[in-house]
Parts: sequence; C-alpha cells; structure tokens
Amino acid sequence: MEPYYYRENIRKTLEEDSAEIAAGFIDIIKGNLRVQLKLVNYFKGLPISYPATPVEMAGCVLELDVHPQQAVALEQTGSTFIKCSYFDRPMLADVKDADVRRMMASLSNFRFVEILAEQRVSLRLKLEPPCDAQIVGDGGPVDGKVLDISLGGVSIRTSCPSNLRESDEVKLKLMVPNLLQSGGTSLEVRSTVVAVGSEEEGEVCRFAIELDPHVEGVISRFIFQRQVDLIRELKEQS
Repeated sequence: MEPYYYRENIRKTLEEDSAEIAAGFIDIIKGNLRVQLKLVNYFKGLPISYPATPVEMAGCVLELDVHPQQAVALEQTGSTFIKCSYFDRPMLADVKDADVRRMMASLSNFRFVEILAEQRVSLRLKLEPPCDAQIVGDGGPVDGKVLDISLGGVSIRTSCPSNLRESDEVKLKLMVPNLLQSGGTSLEVRSTVVAVGSEEEGEVCRFAIELDPHVEGVISRFIFQRQVDLIRELKEQS
C-alpha cells in the first residue's frame, strides 16, 4: 500500500500491537464472536471494500473467506486495510496469499494505522498508461508523466529533478485521456506543490489544482469513465 494512503498509529510497539491484533482475532474465531469486519483496498485508486469472515489464526497468519473481487484486489495490491468492530482503530496487513477461485486470503504482519485516503474529498485514480505533463515554474519547464488525478490534485513523475518545494505555485500542462474515444484533452491548470518525494523510478511531485468549469468537466468525465473500466476489470478477473 502506498505510504500516502495511511499513517501508522502505533499504540505500544509494532511487535506488541501485532501480538494484540493476533490475540484479538483468536478471540473472535474461538469465541465465534459476531463482529463487523471489512477489508479495504485501493485498486488503482478505486476503493474496494467487502465484508470478510475470519476462519483460522495459524500462528501469525489470519485466514479469511473473502469476496471474489476483494481477492483480485488483494492479489494485485499485496496489502489491505482491515476495519473490524472488535478493535478501536483500523489495521494494515500484508497479503500472504489470495485465491480468487476459492475466495480465500491469508494475511500477516498486522499494525494499527490511520487511513488517510478516507479523508480525501475526491477520488484519486491511477492512469494506465501515464499521460504526458509539463510543469512550468520559475526554473523553467520540466517534463513528466501524470500518475494519478482527482478533482483536487494530480501526481506527476518528472523526467529530471524539478527543484520544486512545498507551497510553490506553478502551471501544469496535462493531457487527460478520453476513455471513450482515441486521444485526450489538453489542460492548463494553476497549481500549488503539496509534496515532492523520491521513488524508485524518479521524483514524484504532488499538486493541489485550481478548478474552473472546463477543467472540472474534463477530469470528472475521466474519473467516471475510469471507474467503469476498473469495475469491469475486477469483474472479469473474478
């Protein structure tokens, strides 16, 4: 799970918290307790959440019955959030195994977290493939690729160091695809740098963008079309 989706919420230590979570699931299973439990995944940015049923706690590994579409998301994302009424806060776990056909999943490495993605005002979806972008600031233009976009912001991987800092104001030139037709729509938007970080494939800049009716319409159309495509993809794989 990408770090910007959550923040760790350690109660004691990671080891003690993990042991507490494991003990809680043992209580649930052995006591046949009725609890509300949901898994939450962000499948290419789209939230996928279905109820799941704890079946067995084998050592530090939790076995669950899961929805087939959740199993697809688990398989592809490699981790999942757990929201369970037995605990007073959500958790994050690594996916040890996910079987779409058997509708089963195995989770391990539990820790308490705060899910930052739930605090977003608008849905942020990934682009596949990333689209062309250019950042125009005081230091000159920097080319990049749009990784994800929402009505509130955009993430761009740059082709070289941008030398941008938080709160810098820049202009962005973006190509937003039209998923119903070939090609896309070019946009120019005013934006403010929210964060700049390094990833394996290069620098990634995140921006808050200013909306006008045209920009909002183009991005809204893409978000709707992208959601439809992702839901179809999940159904086909499950």
